[in-house]
Amino acid sequence: MGGLVSALAFPVPDRHRSEPLLKYQGNRLVWLTTRSTSTGKKSSISSSSATGTSTGLRIPALHIQRPKSTFTLLYSHGNAEDLGILLPYLDEMSMELNVDIFAYEYPGYSIADGQEPSEQLCYDAIDAAYDYLSRNINPYSIVLVGRSLGSGPTVHLASRTPHIAGTILQSPLESGIRCVLGTCSSIALYPLDIFCNYAKVSKIQGPVLIFHGLADRVVPCRNGKALYALLQQRTNHVPYDPVWIPGRGHNDI
Repeated sequence: MGGLVSALAFPVPDRHRSEPLLKYQGNRLVWLTTRSTSTGKKSSISSSSATGTSTGLRIPALHIQRPKSTFTLLYSHGNAEDLGILLPYLDEMSMELNVDIFAYEYPGYSIADGQEPSEQLCYDAIDAAYDYLSRNINPYSIVLVGRSLGSGPTVHLASRTPHIAGTILQSPLESGIRCVLGTCSSIALYPLDIFCNYAKVSKIQGPVLIFHGLADRVVPCRNGKALYALLQQRTNHVPYDPVWIPGRGHNDI
């Protein structure tokens, strides 16, 4: 069952579709190394400089910068997409919002090292991305943004990191099992569950915004509403009203 949960959580797109990332030059494409001791196997299409080591895996990140921007979005993508697929979307979002975007890759996706993704490798990846950003910019200008499965590493980091500007969750899941089977099943199958956002979200200290499509059939909106209910129980609650979007699903917000 644990393997089935992971298989459903990580439908990795064709990794060769992200080969154009290797053409990026300068500081737009950044290579990070995770602190995980599980190196896995290198991607066959990784850059020659992006080799796995005994201390971690090499993963790419896109750093899109805008003149006079105030915030940097640390972006965690969903499960059936990768940086190669998201290039036009990230550029458009950066332009429309006039923000910098730092979007990192999960091990096992696109041109990152690692053969198979996992919950822990996603956590390792966002830690590496945040460590890089916080060394180079003011942490209080960083906004964590997690879409769908990306809400898992985002909540994990936000619950442990008070010195950020805020957190945005798009179509977030309560947990891997709660998303598919509901609360009762997650209690019975707790040892097998992954990305247990419901157990961490109330530990986030800063402002949190949740938005979710009411017609979402991939991650039903009850997930976002349950997380918002937990946020309201915080003693340091910052009143950002959630946005429940009528007629919108998982991929058309």
